[in-house]
Amino acid sequence: MITMETSGFSDAKVIDCHAHLWMLRNHVDDESLRRQGESLIEVVRDAPLSQVYVFGRGGNPALYLKARYPGKFYAGGYAPWTGDASGFKVDWPSYIGSLIDLGYDGVGEMGSKPVTRDKHTPLDSKYYEGLWESCESEKFPVLCHVGDVEDFWHQELTPEWAKVRGWGYWKDDYPAMEELWAEIENVLTAHPRLRIVLCHLLFMSPHMERLEEFLHDHRNAHLDLTPGIELLYNISRRREDWRRFFIEHKDRILLGTDIGMSTTRPQHLARIWLLRKFIETGEEYHTPEEADDALTRYDEPFIGLSLPTSSIEKIYSGNFMRLWGKKPRPVNVDAAIAASEKQGDASAAKALRSLD
Repeated sequence: MITMETSGFSDAKVIDCHAHLWMLRNHVDDESLRRQGESLIEVVRDAPLSQVYVFGRGGNPALYLKARYPGKFYAGGYAPWTGDASGFKVDWPSYIGSLIDLGYDGVGEMGSKPVTRDKHTPLDSKYYEGLWESCESEKFPVLCHVGDVEDFWHQELTPEWAKVRGWGYWKDDYPAMEELWAEIENVLTAHPRLRIVLCHLLFMSPHMERLEEFLHDHRNAHLDLTPGIELLYNISRRREDWRRFFIEHKDRILLGTDIGMSTTRPQHLARIWLLRKFIETGEEYHTPEEADDALTRYDEPFIGLSLPTSSIEKIYSGNFMRLWGKKPRPVNVDAAIAASEKQGDASAAKALRSLD
């Protein structure tokens, strides 16, 4: 049973900008897809959330969720991460136009989770130039993950749950975090009107002053507050400084959960509870027992920021709606069925047909 108290939370509109459908990508049948949708709707009801931005790594399950539950889901279309780019050749203007026509609301999550240099296509390379140009021109927002927790470049600092997932960048020829940051800065300099949200506070939670400088230099850049649990921990250690940061930059921060890294309803709810308690209260608390193992259990507590209502409303939904729109695009169901069949996504095609 979930024991996390939610009755004192704000009744503000809450949109989760960062929820994965990774568990649906490997030959999942249409019935499993329907059950996953029902599970997510239960989380939306119980959290409570108003809406969720969902995305996968291929196929069109997000379009099914949008069509099955009108108004509850925004959908992110596929673009390859830097380690997958060699297998995805595309005419970017036509491709982005096709995502819009199908009913997608933006691109991603995509980006540069570290891979070895021989597999890495830089975000500022010629390959991605058409993506950034098309999204900038179409005002089509992008959710972009750059880098990872800086501890993961050091064997002695990397937690065991990260090691078992293969997230250790000391053991081979990986780009340094500085290189990955430089790539996205080059993109933002070249595309000043690009609507982009950079995940996990760009993994700069140990470096608040540097993140402030980054936001000053790149006025188009936004950040999401998705844990990496180290993010909440690092902020708590400088609580007053970060509280000022959040208030000053309330127009640049969005709430995200990383649902999908969690896999069960209690784990999903624990992620939402952690964030809402952090944003809305000034209390000290720890990772709840219901949380998934990627949310590290620290000895020292998190300390909530107790943000003012004006900041909460922007972070919870106002900034998302400004970038993605006040309501999701309608799904072109017939086109989505055809696209799913062409891509070999039989489960999404069958589930979409069942809506008739």
